[in-house]
Amino acid sequence: MTTPSAPGSHSLAPGVLAALGWQGCQVVTARALSRPRLVLCELDEHEHARRQEAGLPPTADALLLHCRTHVDPSFLERPSPVRIRGAVAARASWRSARANLAEFGAFGARVAVLPARVACRDAVRAEAIYHGFGLVMAEKPHEVIQPPDTFVSTERTWVHRLVEEIVYDAMLAQRPLNAGTWAATRS
Repeated sequence: MTTPSAPGSHSLAPGVLAALGWQGCQVVTARALSRPRLVLCELDEHEHARRQEAGLPPTADALLLHCRTHVDPSFLERPSPVRIRGAVAARASWRSARANLAEFGAFGARVAVLPARVACRDAVRAEAIYHGFGLVMAEKPHEVIQPPDTFVSTERTWVHRLVEEIVYDAMLAQRPLNAGTWAATRS
C-alpha cells in the first residue's frame, strides 16, 4: 500500500514546510485513497513504542484492518501512531493539484504548491478559498498565498484509521533501517 519516493516523482522543496510552519513534519509518500500523495505527518513516539512492544505492525490493508477490529474492537479507539498535518501536491497546474488533494479533506490540511503565474490567478485563488486548499508559490521564496483550512473533524471512522495506518506504514518504510523500526523486519 505504500509507494516509495522515486526519482522523477513529485517532490517538495524544503522551504515549503518552513513557509507553512510545518518544519517538524516528516514528508512521506503514501498511496492513500487510491492515489499516491505527499503526506506531512509526525510520529507519536509513545503510541509507536506501545505498538512495537505489543508486536502490532501497521495495518495498512482494509481487509486486515477489518479483521483486526473484529478481533479487537478497541483498536479503532486507540490513539493513532501518527499525527497527519496534511497533504501537499507540487504540480504545474491547479487541475492536477486539485485532483490529487480533493479526497484528502477529512484527514488534514491540503496544500497546492504551484508556479506563481498559476497560484496567483483569481479563479484559482477563489476556488482554493472555497474548498479550503492552501496555495504556496513554487518559486523561492515560497510565499503562502492562501493558508489551508486546518479544520479536521474530531469524528473518526474506520476509514480515518485506515489512512492513519497507511501513513504509519509509509513512514516506517521510508525511515532508515535499524533494529528499532518495523521497516527492518518487513519482507
